[in-house]
Amino acid sequence: MYERAVVSVCANQGVSILKHRNRGLRKPHFYDSEFTEALRETPPGDNSHQGQLERKTRQYCRQVQRALNLALAEVCARDGWGDVFVEEVSPAPDCGRLLVCVAVPPECAIEEALRSLREIAPSLRAEVAAAITRKRAPELYFVPACEEGGEYE
Repeated sequence: MYERAVVSVCANQGVSILKHRNRGLRKPHFYDSEFTEALRETPPGDNSHQGQLERKTRQYCRQVQRALNLALAEVCARDGWGDVFVEEVSPAPDCGRLLVCVAVPPECAIEEALRSLREIAPSLRAEVAAAITRKRAPELYFVPACEEGGEYE
């Protein structure tokens, strides 16, 4: 128990204690320091700042996906590619480089579609830059989206 005494000094009587006051926290009889430290520590991945960064990254990838799908819809209609669309966009390894998973219709050859996408990548990147507000437009890397079985035939 932490106690503080209030002391009064009188000229003729010397030092006298007026009263004791309990200030501060009392230490409990049972105190487990390891348990208290475990409560103070945040588990990995439970950081609110980290969660906010992940949310912003997902939001950014969805914006890029929407912009790419709109741009691809115009290109596909103009060049007769069929229904090529973006299934997923993910950071690879960060938001400066994005991995774009593209679904290619069965009537189109995957290699042909990817080659064509790589050729028009600069214009697609310009479309993304116009649609998002970032200092730099991300680099785009196109890969075919996997089907249910995990791989294309």
